[in-house]
Amino acid sequence: MKTLTRCIFLALSACLLFACKGTETETVPTRRVFLMYAAAYSNLSSHIAQDVEDLCGGVIPAVGSSDIMLVYAHHLSPSGSYTTPTNPVLFRVYKDLGGQQHRDTLKVFPDTDVSSSPEVLHKVLSFVKDNFPARSYGLLVSSHAKGWLPVGYKDPDQYNDIWGWDKSGTRCLAIENVEGSGIDIRDLADALPMKIDFFLMDACLMGCVEVAYELRDKCRYIVFSPTEILSNGFIYETMAAHILNTATPDLRSICKEFFDFYNAQSGQYKAATITLVDCSKTEALATVCKDIISTHREELSQANRSNIQAYFYNNGSDTLPWFYDLRDILANGGADDQELAYLNAALDDCLLYTAATPYFFDLKLERVCGLSMYFPYPNRQELNNYYKTLSWNKATSLIQ
Repeated sequence: MKTLTRCIFLALSACLLFACKGTETETVPTRRVFLMYAAAYSNLSSHIAQDVEDLCGGVIPAVGSSDIMLVYAHHLSPSGSYTTPTNPVLFRVYKDLGGQQHRDTLKVFPDTDVSSSPEVLHKVLSFVKDNFPARSYGLLVSSHAKGWLPVGYKDPDQYNDIWGWDKSGTRCLAIENVEGSGIDIRDLADALPMKIDFFLMDACLMGCVEVAYELRDKCRYIVFSPTEILSNGFIYETMAAHILNTATPDLRSICKEFFDFYNAQSGQYKAATITLVDCSKTEALATVCKDIISTHREELSQANRSNIQAYFYNNGSDTLPWFYDLRDILANGGADDQELAYLNAALDDCLLYTAATPYFFDLKLERVCGLSMYFPYPNRQELNNYYKTLSWNKATSLIQ
């Protein structure tokens, strides 16, 4: 009855305004839509399913709220079989006036959809945009990932399949155990049909400057990790409270809770890095990096990579020797004190939060700025040719 009365009142108000001003009033949209996109047709399925439950068990919007929470979930079948297709489902989560939780199925997608593809991500987000117009959108993607590397790339000198499913302890954007999975970061911006205010990446190795720069025109803030992420992932129980029913999403608290949780663990579970970046400030960072790279190109080419802070463990035997600390690359590549001061200022401007545990497994994290960058391998021609197509390389001429 209250809803019906409110609708009649709003309709009459609109008519009166039209009669007085002779123009239609603009419909006020939803304030914020937050979507968790769980591409979990992989060995992470059970972990991510629990994350969905933890998220929905937190502070969720009430019916009639100006904020909306959605979940897109694509999991394995109950048997855990990789050969049994399952249907991805998009549902809305809310509580009624009595506090009871509801999950309304909005759309069931074909079981042939590959969730970790730019086409399906775009299809899902387009449905959200069309059906839930809002002032602000937030997106969380939970899946396997591999930073900026091209889809399906394998190091010819490594005998292990770097996209194998044996690393159950980590979240090795969007890779599933199905043919055709993986989102190239060059396609990621076009896969977003609307601007995203904040993008949470609960996926390994996405904390690259290459990723942040590629998304600078489509996304304002990103939360991600330059290292891998343990399979428990982000802290979901309290996440919604920091995003919904609040004037401004508190992304720093999401980062801090993540770091504090893992930093309080012991042994191999005390392993985490987290970064909050303002993508709109990465243009200035690119300008500073370009100047340093152009001035010290010869010194950079001769820098000893074993002296540079890495974000992969086991000294490269982890088969992911592509992710090094951005600042430490340039510091070891000849940047002088004045150039490093400019670099530090640019990093301070775009990095709103960054933290790291003392170690990630056997990797000591000593000189961590919070963003990784590729330190080119001269003999990786295929990989380097791909890297030349990335926006970051076009802006900085890291590889000529």
